[in-house]
Amino acid sequence: MRNKKRPSVDIILCSYNQEEYISQALESLVNQRVDADVRVIVADDCSTDQTPQIIHEYQTKSPFPFIYLKANSNIGMKANYRRAFAACQGDYVAILEGDDWWHASTHLSQHIDFLESHPRHSMSYNLVAYYWQDTGATHPQQWLYKDLQYLSINLRQQIAWGNQIGNLSSCMFRTRLLHTLPEAFYRLNFADWELGIMMARKGPIAMLREVTSTYRINSKGQWTSLSNEKKYDSQIQSLDDIQPLLPAYCKCYIRSFQKNIRSGKEMPYVIPFKYKLKSFIRKNLRHSDSKL
Repeated sequence: MRNKKRPSVDIILCSYNQEEYISQALESLVNQRVDADVRVIVADDCSTDQTPQIIHEYQTKSPFPFIYLKANSNIGMKANYRRAFAACQGDYVAILEGDDWWHASTHLSQHIDFLESHPRHSMSYNLVAYYWQDTGATHPQQWLYKDLQYLSINLRQQIAWGNQIGNLSSCMFRTRLLHTLPEAFYRLNFADWELGIMMARKGPIAMLREVTSTYRINSKGQWTSLSNEKKYDSQIQSLDDIQPLLPAYCKCYIRSFQKNIRSGKEMPYVIPFKYKLKSFIRKNLRHSDSKL
């Protein structure tokens, strides 16, 4: 009987001037327990602080090899991710941004196990714990879907429900699908929602119920510091920009989402159809029993 090939994963370590936080990220990386061939793709965007030196220090105690991408000058986030994606060769790609961390040592293995057993899915992402840098408070996301072990989200839902992805450090992708991203995508706003939309063109994306990573939030961050009005404007513009890269039928979902945002309407509580159906059946069974 032929042995199954071990899965392989490239971890993109994306950093820029994060000497205060990078050690925590690296500690979580080197402590991963995973039965796979792992490489660390270091995409540092010419940090001017001690970030590169700290990364080199952790290389000596890492069980995984480090591959460094060279840059002679700061190229910006989009170009940095683009070159990092191009350098990946494994079956899967995981992202760890320099100010986040994976607090579960099984973070990688949970994603790999899911994608290995669900070949139709283009990517997976986990629930996150939000860590507020200013106060030190941590708020884990709550799982809303009771007995479901994961939630499968298609392209329509990824657009219509708004962004469900906590942040890029919670994601794992199929490498071959990342390599199909069109050149035009890298000229748009680059963020978790947009990348999730592009991946959902190739297959459903999965929300995993376990909280295995932590997203550090700073009140002075580029997104966090924006007013709600500016956040809404940004989301509306992002969908206008990405629409030419999507199938024509997505236009109505984009317009519907933008209409809700403009009117200040909150996105509906997301309950998948199958769970609604199961709940309906259980409720009616209980009702029937009470009449006996």
